Amino acid sequence: MDEPPEALLPPIEELVSEFNDLPRPERRPDGSPNHWVFGTCRLYLDYDPTTDVIIAVNPQSNDVKMDGPGRMVSWETGSAQAEATVPYLLDAFLDDPRNIQNHPRPSAPWTWSTLDADKAQAVQDVLEKHGVRPEVCKVGVCSEEELEVLERVRGKVFQRLLDNAKKKPKPKSPVDPGNSTRCHGCGLKRQCFFTPLMMCSRCNKAHYHSRVCQLEHWTTHKRACAIHGALKHFYNRAAKDPDARALLKSLHLESYPVDQMLTLHLPLRRLVLAGQDTPENLELLFGPHYKQGVKKDHEDMRIECLLDPPPGSPSHAKYATTDAASLNASPRPATEAEQKMVKEVRDIQEQIRKRRAKGKPPSQEDMFAILWPITGRNWEAKYPVFVLARNTMVDPGVLADEFRGLSLSSA
Repeated sequence: MDEPPEALLPPIEELVSEFNDLPRPERRPDGSPNHWVFGTCRLYLDYDPTTDVIIAVNPQSNDVKMDGPGRMVSWETGSAQAEATVPYLLDAFLDDPRNIQNHPRPSAPWTWSTLDADKAQAVQDVLEKHGVRPEVCKVGVCSEEELEVLERVRGKVFQRLLDNAKKKPKPKSPVDPGNSTRCHGCGLKRQCFFTPLMMCSRCNKAHYHSRVCQLEHWTTHKRACAIHGALKHFYNRAAKDPDARALLKSLHLESYPVDQMLTLHLPLRRLVLAGQDTPENLELLFGPHYKQGVKKDHEDMRIECLLDPPPGSPSHAKYATTDAASLNASPRPATEAEQKMVKEVRDIQEQIRKRRAKGKPPSQEDMFAILWPITGRNWEAKYPVFVLARNTMVDPGVLADEFRGLSLSSA
Protein backbone atom coordinates (compact mmCIF):
# COMPACT_ATOMS: atom_id res chain seq x y z
CA MET A 1 0.00 0.00 0.00
CA ASP A 2 1.13 3.56 -0.65
CA GLU A 3 -0.21 4.78 2.68
CA PRO A 4 -1.08 3.08 5.96
CA PRO A 5 -4.76 2.58 6.72
CA GLU A 6 -6.27 4.33 9.69
CA ALA A 7 -6.37 2.03 12.69
CA LEU A 8 -9.71 0.26 13.09
CA LEU A 9 -10.88 0.60 16.69
CA PRO A 10 -13.80 -0.99 18.53
CA PRO A 11 -16.67 1.31 19.53
CA ILE A 12 -15.80 3.73 22.32
CA GLU A 13 -18.27 2.03 24.67
CA GLU A 14 -16.43 -1.27 24.29
CA LEU A 15 -13.04 0.39 24.79
CA VAL A 16 -14.22 2.13 27.97
CA SER A 17 -15.72 -1.08 29.36
CA GLU A 18 -12.49 -3.03 28.82
CA PHE A 19 -10.34 -0.18 30.13
CA ASN A 20 -12.42 0.10 33.32
CA ASP A 21 -11.81 -3.62 33.97
CA LEU A 22 -8.02 -3.27 33.88
CA PRO A 23 -6.08 -3.54 37.15
CA ARG A 24 -4.66 -0.23 38.34
CA PRO A 25 -1.56 -0.80 40.49
CA GLU A 26 0.23 2.14 42.07
CA ARG A 27 3.57 0.69 40.99
CA ARG A 28 4.65 -1.36 38.03
CA PRO A 29 6.35 -4.80 38.29
CA ASP A 30 9.79 -3.19 38.05
CA GLY A 31 8.99 -0.94 41.02
CA SER A 32 8.65 2.29 39.04
CA PRO A 33 5.59 4.49 39.61
CA ASN A 34 2.67 3.62 37.35
CA HIS A 35 2.74 7.12 35.88
CA TRP A 36 2.54 7.85 32.16
CA VAL A 37 3.02 10.92 30.01
CA PHE A 38 1.21 10.97 26.68
CA GLY A 39 0.85 13.17 23.63
CA THR A 40 -0.27 13.07 20.02
CA CYS A 41 1.95 14.00 17.11
CA ARG A 42 1.92 13.87 13.35
CA LEU A 43 3.88 11.05 11.82
CA TYR A 44 5.74 11.79 8.58
CA LEU A 45 6.92 8.96 6.41
CA ASP A 46 7.16 9.09 2.63
CA TYR A 47 3.45 8.78 2.08
CA ASP A 48 0.56 11.16 1.75
CA PRO A 49 -1.70 11.97 3.53
CA THR A 50 0.03 12.16 6.87
CA THR A 51 -1.36 10.38 9.89
CA ASP A 52 -1.18 10.88 13.63
CA VAL A 53 -0.12 8.62 16.48
CA ILE A 54 -0.40 8.78 20.24
CA ILE A 55 2.66 7.97 22.32
CA ALA A 56 2.67 7.32 26.06
CA VAL A 57 5.88 6.80 28.00
CA ASN A 58 6.72 5.86 31.56
CA PRO A 59 9.38 8.50 32.40
CA GLN A 60 11.37 6.25 34.74
CA SER A 61 11.46 3.01 32.77
CA ASN A 62 11.10 4.57 29.30
CA ASP A 63 8.52 1.90 28.46
CA VAL A 64 6.41 3.03 25.54
CA LYS A 65 2.81 2.54 24.49
CA MET A 66 1.72 3.74 21.07
CA ASP A 67 -1.45 3.60 19.02
CA GLY A 68 -2.61 4.77 15.63
CA PRO A 69 -2.40 5.85 12.90
CA GLY A 70 -5.49 8.00 12.85
CA ARG A 71 -6.63 11.57 12.60
CA MET A 72 -6.03 13.27 15.94
CA VAL A 73 -3.91 16.42 15.55
CA SER A 74 -5.58 18.07 12.58
CA TRP A 75 -9.01 18.77 14.11
CA GLU A 76 -9.68 22.48 14.51
CA THR A 77 -10.69 22.59 18.18
CA GLY A 78 -9.12 21.13 21.29
CA SER A 79 -12.32 19.32 22.22
CA ALA A 80 -12.50 17.68 18.79
CA GLN A 81 -8.86 16.63 19.05
CA ALA A 82 -9.50 15.13 22.48
CA GLU A 83 -12.61 13.30 21.26
CA ALA A 84 -10.55 11.74 18.47
CA THR A 85 -7.56 11.01 20.72
CA VAL A 86 -9.21 9.24 23.68
CA PRO A 87 -10.14 6.02 21.80
CA TYR A 88 -6.52 5.60 20.70
CA LEU A 89 -5.29 6.44 24.20
CA LEU A 90 -7.47 3.76 25.79
CA ASP A 91 -6.56 1.25 23.11
CA ALA A 92 -2.85 1.85 23.74
CA PHE A 93 -3.29 0.67 27.34
CA LEU A 94 -5.56 -2.21 26.36
CA ASP A 95 -3.09 -3.65 23.86
CA ASP A 96 -1.89 -6.93 25.35
CA PRO A 97 1.64 -7.77 24.25
CA ARG A 98 1.41 -11.24 25.79
CA ASN A 99 3.61 -12.69 23.08
CA ILE A 100 6.49 -10.39 24.07
CA GLN A 101 8.67 -11.98 26.73
CA ASN A 102 8.95 -10.22 30.11
CA HIS A 103 6.59 -7.42 29.08
CA PRO A 104 4.24 -6.18 31.84
CA ARG A 105 0.62 -7.23 31.60
CA PRO A 106 -1.88 -4.51 30.61
CA SER A 107 -2.94 -2.17 33.38
CA ALA A 108 -4.56 1.21 33.71
CA PRO A 109 -2.33 4.10 34.78
CA TRP A 110 -2.27 5.17 38.40
CA THR A 111 -1.66 8.72 37.20
CA TRP A 112 -1.06 10.27 33.82
CA SER A 113 -0.32 13.67 32.36
CA THR A 114 -0.06 15.40 29.02
CA LEU A 115 1.49 18.44 27.35
CA ASP A 116 -0.44 21.41 28.74
CA ALA A 117 -3.44 22.39 30.84
CA ASP A 118 -5.82 22.88 27.90
CA LYS A 119 -5.10 19.44 26.45
CA ALA A 120 -5.33 17.87 29.91
CA GLN A 121 -8.74 19.42 30.57
CA ALA A 122 -10.06 18.49 27.13
CA VAL A 123 -9.01 14.83 27.51
CA GLN A 124 -10.38 14.74 31.06
CA ASP A 125 -13.75 16.02 29.85
CA VAL A 126 -13.95 13.32 27.17
CA LEU A 127 -12.96 10.57 29.64
CA GLU A 128 -15.70 11.69 32.03
CA LYS A 129 -18.20 12.02 29.20
CA HIS A 130 -17.73 8.39 28.13
CA GLY A 131 -17.85 6.95 31.64
CA VAL A 132 -14.21 6.13 32.37
CA ARG A 133 -13.89 5.40 36.09
CA PRO A 134 -13.50 8.66 38.00
CA GLU A 135 -10.13 7.94 39.64
CA VAL A 136 -8.51 7.67 36.18
CA CYS A 137 -10.21 10.69 34.63
CA LYS A 138 -7.89 13.16 36.33
CA VAL A 139 -5.22 14.22 33.81
CA GLY A 140 -2.28 16.32 34.95
CA VAL A 141 0.26 18.51 33.17
CA CYS A 142 3.68 16.97 32.67
CA SER A 143 6.88 18.58 33.93
CA GLU A 144 9.60 19.90 31.64
CA GLU A 145 11.74 16.86 32.43
CA GLU A 146 8.88 14.51 31.49
CA LEU A 147 8.30 16.46 28.29
CA GLU A 148 11.96 16.04 27.36
CA VAL A 149 11.66 12.27 27.90
CA LEU A 150 8.53 12.14 25.75
CA GLU A 151 10.18 14.11 22.95
CA ARG A 152 13.29 11.94 23.07
CA VAL A 153 11.21 8.78 22.88
CA ARG A 154 9.21 10.25 19.99
CA GLY A 155 12.41 10.71 18.01
CA LYS A 156 13.51 7.12 18.66
CA VAL A 157 10.09 5.69 17.82
CA PHE A 158 9.95 7.70 14.63
CA GLN A 159 13.39 6.50 13.55
CA ARG A 160 12.52 2.90 14.37
CA LEU A 161 9.38 3.08 12.27
CA LEU A 162 11.39 4.42 9.36
CA ASP A 163 13.99 1.69 9.73
CA ASN A 164 11.39 -1.07 9.99
CA ALA A 165 9.51 0.23 6.97
CA LYS A 166 12.80 0.66 5.11
CA LYS A 167 11.59 4.08 4.13
CA LYS A 168 13.23 7.44 4.20
CA PRO A 169 11.67 10.81 4.97
CA LYS A 170 10.81 13.07 2.10
CA PRO A 171 13.73 15.27 1.01
CA LYS A 172 14.01 18.43 3.04
CA SER A 173 12.50 21.44 1.35
CA PRO A 174 13.72 24.94 2.21
CA VAL A 175 11.66 26.73 4.83
CA ASP A 176 11.00 30.41 4.20
CA PRO A 177 12.48 32.85 6.74
CA GLY A 178 9.89 33.75 9.35
CA ASN A 179 7.85 30.58 8.80
CA SER A 180 7.02 29.42 12.32
CA THR A 181 5.05 26.34 11.27
CA ARG A 182 8.05 24.16 10.36
CA CYS A 183 11.46 23.34 11.80
CA HIS A 184 14.06 25.04 9.61
CA GLY A 185 16.47 22.19 10.33
CA CYS A 186 14.58 19.01 9.46
CA GLY A 187 11.68 20.68 7.65
CA LEU A 188 8.96 18.89 9.64
CA LYS A 189 5.85 20.72 10.76
CA ARG A 190 5.42 21.67 14.40
CA GLN A 191 2.60 19.13 14.78
CA CYS A 192 5.26 16.41 14.53
CA PHE A 193 6.75 17.35 17.89
CA PHE A 194 5.56 17.47 21.46
CA THR A 195 7.74 20.45 22.32
CA PRO A 196 7.04 23.84 20.69
CA LEU A 197 9.41 25.17 18.05
CA MET A 198 12.12 27.47 19.41
CA MET A 199 12.98 30.73 17.67
CA CYS A 200 16.50 31.84 16.79
CA SER A 201 17.17 34.63 19.28
CA ARG A 202 19.44 36.62 16.99
CA CYS A 203 17.29 36.98 13.89
CA ASN A 204 13.80 35.88 15.05
CA LYS A 205 13.35 34.33 11.61
CA ALA A 206 14.31 30.66 11.98
CA HIS A 207 12.56 28.09 14.17
CA TYR A 208 13.83 24.73 15.43
CA HIS A 209 12.46 21.84 17.44
CA SER A 210 15.84 20.93 18.93
CA ARG A 211 19.37 22.16 19.44
CA VAL A 212 20.58 19.40 17.12
CA CYS A 213 18.48 20.72 14.23
CA GLN A 214 19.73 24.24 14.90
CA LEU A 215 23.38 23.18 14.84
CA GLU A 216 22.96 21.09 11.69
CA HIS A 217 21.24 24.01 9.93
CA TRP A 218 23.77 26.63 11.05
CA THR A 219 26.01 26.46 7.97
CA THR A 220 22.95 27.21 5.83
CA HIS A 221 21.41 29.75 8.18
CA LYS A 222 24.55 31.59 9.27
CA ARG A 223 24.60 34.24 6.54
CA ALA A 224 20.86 34.96 6.59
CA CYS A 225 20.88 35.00 10.40
CA ALA A 226 23.61 37.62 10.48
CA ILE A 227 21.78 39.81 7.95
CA HIS A 228 18.44 39.56 9.75
CA GLY A 229 20.22 40.07 13.07
CA ALA A 230 21.84 43.27 11.80
CA LEU A 231 18.49 44.46 10.45
CA LYS A 232 16.79 43.67 13.77
CA HIS A 233 19.48 45.57 15.68
CA PHE A 234 19.14 48.52 13.31
CA TYR A 235 15.37 48.69 13.86
CA ASN A 236 15.71 48.63 17.64
CA ARG A 237 18.82 50.75 18.08
CA ALA A 238 18.08 53.40 15.44
CA ALA A 239 14.66 53.99 16.93
CA LYS A 240 15.81 54.37 20.55
CA ASP A 241 19.52 55.09 20.96
CA PRO A 242 20.38 58.85 21.06
CA ASP A 243 23.82 58.32 19.52
CA ALA A 244 22.36 56.25 16.71
CA ARG A 245 19.67 58.85 16.08
CA ALA A 246 22.30 61.59 15.96
CA LEU A 247 24.32 59.58 13.46
CA LEU A 248 21.26 58.99 11.28
CA LYS A 249 20.51 62.71 11.41
CA SER A 250 23.99 63.50 10.11
CA LEU A 251 23.27 61.08 7.26
CA HIS A 252 19.95 62.82 6.50
CA LEU A 253 18.00 59.75 7.55
CA GLU A 254 16.39 61.14 10.70
CA SER A 255 12.93 61.39 9.08
CA TYR A 256 13.16 58.12 7.16
CA PRO A 257 10.80 55.41 8.51
CA VAL A 258 13.49 53.11 9.88
CA ASP A 259 11.16 50.17 10.50
CA GLN A 260 10.14 50.16 6.82
CA MET A 261 13.64 49.51 5.52
CA LEU A 262 13.73 46.02 4.05
CA THR A 263 17.51 46.05 3.57
CA LEU A 264 20.45 47.95 5.04
CA HIS A 265 21.78 49.27 1.73
CA LEU A 266 20.55 52.84 2.26
CA PRO A 267 22.11 53.54 5.69
CA LEU A 268 25.21 51.58 4.67
CA ARG A 269 25.64 53.65 1.51
CA ARG A 270 25.12 56.91 3.38
CA LEU A 271 27.79 55.89 5.90
CA VAL A 272 30.25 55.11 3.11
CA LEU A 273 29.51 58.30 1.16
CA ALA A 274 29.95 60.44 4.26
CA GLY A 275 33.16 58.69 5.25
CA GLN A 276 31.59 57.62 8.55
CA ASP A 277 31.71 53.86 7.99
CA THR A 278 34.04 53.32 10.93
CA PRO A 279 33.91 50.08 12.94
CA GLU A 280 32.38 52.02 15.84
CA ASN A 281 29.54 53.43 13.73
CA LEU A 282 28.92 50.12 11.98
CA GLU A 283 28.60 48.41 15.35
CA LEU A 284 26.37 51.21 16.66
CA LEU A 285 23.84 50.81 13.85
CA PHE A 286 24.15 47.13 12.96
CA GLY A 287 25.20 45.43 16.18
CA PRO A 288 28.31 43.70 17.56
CA HIS A 289 28.12 41.00 14.88
CA TYR A 290 27.95 43.49 12.00
CA LYS A 291 30.91 41.88 10.22
CA GLN A 292 28.93 38.69 9.71
CA GLY A 293 25.86 40.57 8.54
CA VAL A 294 27.04 43.50 6.44
CA LYS A 295 30.75 42.96 5.79
CA LYS A 296 30.33 41.80 2.17
CA ASP A 297 27.77 44.51 1.38
CA HIS A 298 30.01 47.10 3.03
CA GLU A 299 33.03 46.04 0.99
CA ASP A 300 31.04 46.11 -2.25
CA MET A 301 29.55 49.50 -1.40
CA ARG A 302 33.00 50.90 -0.64
CA ILE A 303 34.37 49.88 -4.04
CA GLU A 304 31.33 51.20 -5.89
CA CYS A 305 31.54 54.57 -4.13
CA LEU A 306 35.31 54.82 -4.65
CA LEU A 307 34.73 54.27 -8.37
CA ASP A 308 32.49 57.37 -8.27
CA PRO A 309 30.13 56.32 -11.09
CA PRO A 310 29.58 59.28 -13.45
CA PRO A 311 26.13 60.60 -14.43
CA GLY A 312 24.73 58.42 -17.17
CA SER A 313 26.09 55.19 -15.71
CA PRO A 314 23.65 52.53 -14.48
CA SER A 315 25.01 52.75 -10.91
CA HIS A 316 24.56 56.51 -10.81
CA ALA A 317 20.99 56.15 -12.05
CA LYS A 318 20.31 53.45 -9.46
CA TYR A 319 21.11 55.72 -6.52
CA ALA A 320 20.06 59.07 -7.98
CA THR A 321 16.74 59.06 -6.14
CA THR A 322 18.06 57.87 -2.77
CA ASP A 323 21.34 59.78 -2.40
CA ALA A 324 20.84 62.97 -0.40
CA ALA A 325 21.74 65.98 -2.51
CA SER A 326 22.95 67.88 0.54
CA LEU A 327 25.21 65.04 1.70
CA ASN A 328 28.80 65.86 0.87
CA ALA A 329 30.28 62.71 -0.67
CA SER A 330 33.68 62.17 0.88
CA PRO A 331 34.41 58.46 1.31
CA ARG A 332 37.37 57.45 3.43
CA PRO A 333 40.60 56.98 1.46
CA ALA A 334 40.96 53.60 -0.22
CA THR A 335 43.08 50.96 1.43
CA GLU A 336 45.82 49.25 -0.54
CA ALA A 337 43.54 46.29 -1.28
CA GLU A 338 40.75 48.65 -2.38
CA GLN A 339 43.13 50.57 -4.63
CA LYS A 340 44.07 47.30 -6.30
CA MET A 341 40.40 46.43 -6.79
CA VAL A 342 39.57 49.86 -8.23
CA LYS A 343 42.48 49.59 -10.67
CA GLU A 344 41.26 46.16 -11.78
CA VAL A 345 37.80 47.58 -12.48
CA ARG A 346 39.27 50.56 -14.35
CA ASP A 347 41.39 48.24 -16.50
CA ILE A 348 38.34 46.18 -17.43
CA GLN A 349 36.41 49.36 -18.25
CA GLU A 350 39.19 50.40 -20.60
CA GLN A 351 39.03 47.01 -22.31
CA ILE A 352 35.25 47.38 -22.67
CA ARG A 353 35.65 50.81 -24.28
CA LYS A 354 38.08 49.41 -26.82
CA ARG A 355 35.88 46.47 -27.82
CA ARG A 356 32.24 47.50 -27.70
CA ALA A 357 30.39 49.48 -30.30
CA LYS A 358 29.28 52.90 -29.10
CA GLY A 359 25.85 52.91 -27.46
CA LYS A 360 25.68 49.12 -27.20
CA PRO A 361 26.37 46.83 -24.27
CA PRO A 362 29.37 44.52 -24.44
CA SER A 363 28.56 41.18 -25.98
CA GLN A 364 29.24 37.79 -24.52
CA GLU A 365 32.23 37.51 -26.84
CA ASP A 366 33.55 40.79 -25.44
CA MET A 367 33.26 39.46 -21.91
CA PHE A 368 35.16 36.25 -22.67
CA ALA A 369 37.81 38.12 -24.64
CA ILE A 370 38.42 40.41 -21.65
CA LEU A 371 38.21 37.90 -18.79
CA TRP A 372 39.83 34.82 -20.32
CA PRO A 373 43.37 36.26 -20.50
CA ILE A 374 43.05 37.30 -16.86
CA THR A 375 41.49 34.20 -15.30
CA GLY A 376 41.29 31.43 -17.90
CA ARG A 377 38.71 28.80 -17.00
CA ASN A 378 38.02 30.58 -13.71
CA TRP A 379 36.46 33.53 -15.51
CA GLU A 380 33.22 33.13 -13.50
CA ALA A 381 35.08 34.32 -10.39
CA LYS A 382 35.63 37.68 -12.10
CA TYR A 383 32.16 37.95 -13.59
CA PRO A 384 30.89 40.18 -10.71
CA VAL A 385 33.88 42.49 -11.26
CA PHE A 386 33.02 42.71 -14.95
CA VAL A 387 29.40 43.60 -14.10
CA LEU A 388 30.62 46.25 -11.65
CA ALA A 389 32.89 47.72 -14.32
CA ARG A 390 30.03 47.76 -16.79
CA ASN A 391 27.60 49.40 -14.35
CA THR A 392 29.97 52.16 -13.24
CA MET A 393 30.80 53.52 -16.69
CA VAL A 394 28.82 55.74 -19.03
CA ASP A 395 26.90 54.03 -21.79
CA PRO A 396 23.88 56.15 -22.80
CA GLY A 397 20.67 54.28 -23.39
CA VAL A 398 21.86 50.93 -22.02
CA LEU A 399 20.57 49.68 -18.66
CA ALA A 400 22.51 47.47 -16.27
CA ASP A 401 19.77 44.87 -16.31
CA GLU A 402 20.34 44.32 -20.02
CA PHE A 403 23.77 42.97 -19.28
CA ARG A 404 22.78 41.15 -16.08
CA GLY A 405 20.39 39.12 -18.20
CA LEU A 406 23.15 38.00 -20.56
CA SER A 407 22.98 34.26 -21.14
CA LEU A 408 25.87 32.21 -19.79
CA SER A 409 24.64 28.91 -21.16
CA SER A 410 27.47 28.58 -23.64
CA ALA A 411 30.19 29.11 -21.05
